[in-house]
This record gives sequence, structure tokens and C-alpha cells, in this order.
Amino acid sequence: MKKFTHTLLCCLLLLFSTGMYAQKGLQIASVFQKYGKQKGVTMVELSRDMLDSYRIDLYRSLVFKDVTEALPYILDCLEKDQKEGTMKKIQEIIEDGKLLTAYYQLTQVKKGKEKLNRFLLFKIGKKNSATLIYIEGNLNSDELVALLFQRRN
Repeated sequence: MKKFTHTLLCCLLLLFSTGMYAQKGLQIASVFQKYGKQKGVTMVELSRDMLDSYRIDLYRSLVFKDVTEALPYILDCLEKDQKEGTMKKIQEIIEDGKLLTAYYQLTQVKKGKEKLNRFLLFKIGKKNSATLIYIEGNLNSDELVALLFQRRN
């Protein structure tokens, strides 16, 4: 039992450190750190084991019940990452001067011998809810779009 507990603790630490390293150098990483454990926010992190069949190594998301308070900070982080050249805009939907949906591709990150693609998706929903998603893996932009919009049977 003691060995199992030790192994579980090591796995959790490894998973946590991998997630933190994955977003290293990005302003948006601070959003996950700042809001990930706050009331009214749901954070989900899935590791490679759960995502292998999709060619995704890491999936992190934040779902805000009400993003009103956090929105200026999130938008500031997105703007800084764009200015620093760490991400390029794939698509943005702006309505009445306000960002509603954004899809960005970030600079690749080297992990071992492979280079992983990284993506950031942000969407403001009804009643000021919002979702922020970070994905990295071997999939390309077209594969990610196909995955996101595939029909569920």
C-alpha cells in the first residue's frame, strides 16, 4: 500500500509539472494558475494516456460560470502573447467590438525528439460564461478543427 501511494504521488507530481512546463513562456498560463481553483471555475486537465487516440498530449480547460471579472485579465494575456509572437491568430469573431470566439496556433514546443503543435481556443457563451482551452500534440490545425466539429453518434 505504501508503494502504491508513493507511485501515485509521483505520477501526480509528474502530471502537474508536465502541464506547467507545457505552457511555459506564455502569458495565458497565468490565467490557468490564477483562476484554475477559484469558485465558479471548472478546470479540466487530461494527460496523454487519455488522449493518445486523438494525437493529443495535453488538454487543459477552464470553464467560467461568469467570466466578467476575469475577462480583462484574459484578454490582456491573449494580447501580450500575440505581441510577443508566441501565437498567431487563426480565427477571431468580434461582435460589437467584443471578442466572442478566438482560435490561435501557438509556436511549436520541442518535447524529446518531436515538435508538438499547440493551440488555444477561447469562447464567450451565454450569460457571460466562457471556456478557455489549451491543447498540444501531434495533430495539425485541420485535424483539430475536424475533431472539434465531428458529429457525435
